[in-house]
Amino acid sequence: MPGKTHLIPNSKGVPPARSGQSRPTETGGPRRTWVELVSGLMNRLAICLMTLLVVLFPAYGRAKPHYTFILPDGYVGCVQIVFNDPGASPLPLRKDGGYEIRVPESGIPRTSDFRVHDVKGKDEFYYRSFLPTGKMELHLVPSENVLPGVDHGGFGVADTGGKGPGYSWFVFIGPSEVRAKVPDADFDKVIAAHTTPDGHFTRIMATEPYPTPGRMPPPDGKP
Repeated sequence: MPGKTHLIPNSKGVPPARSGQSRPTETGGPRRTWVELVSGLMNRLAICLMTLLVVLFPAYGRAKPHYTFILPDGYVGCVQIVFNDPGASPLPLRKDGGYEIRVPESGIPRTSDFRVHDVKGKDEFYYRSFLPTGKMELHLVPSENVLPGVDHGGFGVADTGGKGPGYSWFVFIGPSEVRAKVPDADFDKVIAAHTTPDGHFTRIMATEPYPTPGRMPPPDGKP
């Protein structure tokens, strides 16, 4: 008759496990390998989540791409921004994430950049003036002089109307009473006027002649 097998405790008093059994821990409980596995997976998921938050949160809080228009003091008239002109320079990038468009008296700023469309970005409009010391000051263009929306009541075309290479974005800057007298100065109204009751457009793009860029003369004719 075979003798019984006796388990001899190790130096820590824990007997070795028989084949097919879980070895007791030093505290007397069974080793739960599945708990360790789940715990490891949870830790990895937590690390991945923290990494995503670190990456995405700054991007969410970062300023959205937008344009900052710097116009001559008291400028009223159409601006024709020419994009994708290989002979022009890229737009300066401001610290707040805005691409600066410096508008000359001609009303035709040019850049080699492509236009950036971002419905969440908020464009800014400033008038510039110069102190006797030569220092430039900026002050906001009155809100009534700029229409809301991504195009600000303007429109884009695939050419420049004979003003060199590139394509154009036309925007009118000025009070409502002046804008009402300028054709295509509020292109949203033009689209609405050419929209059928069932929502179809009968006119979806501007046609030449395009608006003339540049500062408009004052109504009283004084400089």
